[in-house]
Amino acid sequence: MPHLVITGDLIGSRAYGADKAARVLAEVVGGVNARFSETLLVPLDVIQGDAFQGVVRAGATGVLLVFRLQGELAKHSQGALLSRFGLGLGAIDQELANVQDASLLTGPAFVAAAEALARARKERRQLALQSGRAGLDAAADGTFGLVEFVWKRWSAEVWRRALRYDEVADVGMLAAELGVSYQAVHKQLRSRGVISVLEALRGVGKLLAEVGT
Repeated sequence: MPHLVITGDLIGSRAYGADKAARVLAEVVGGVNARFSETLLVPLDVIQGDAFQGVVRAGATGVLLVFRLQGELAKHSQGALLSRFGLGLGAIDQELANVQDASLLTGPAFVAAAEALARARKERRQLALQSGRAGLDAAADGTFGLVEFVWKRWSAEVWRRALRYDEVADVGMLAAELGVSYQAVHKQLRSRGVISVLEALRGVGKLLAEVGT
């Protein structure tokens, strides 16, 4: 069964401060590992201070891990740090039971993830998928391009609301927490593209899940 390897690194870490960026990434990765513990087959691990890698189940939740990691970085750094992701779908040579370090693993999924990350760097993108299926990769590229265009324009405050909406999935609950009207929150989520971004990422995740079954 194909697995989804997520590999990535930080954008803007030197300008932000390498040591400070490494601390932020470590904190964010720890939180993401806890939140997605049931989805992660191998936890995300920080590599060389500004890179990370892990293995997730192919599906909507796995792709939303990318959204969470980027959002938490933006929130913690006031929008100064971005991340770049290479997603590789494929086989892994070893059994994953009780493996806690992705660097101990090999296989086509890791090769695909590395190639996807290299393509993201070359094309100055944040998200790239390599699955070995041209149609799926093209669909993902188009969707990811729109997602990046939208979320690069979000402030840290919009990210906070987007992350919380992803958690509660209820406009009314979010409005009550913020002490503002349902209409105001719904308008912001729609006008800033939050709802559309989440729907788009879930759609890519569902396609990946279908490939993996």
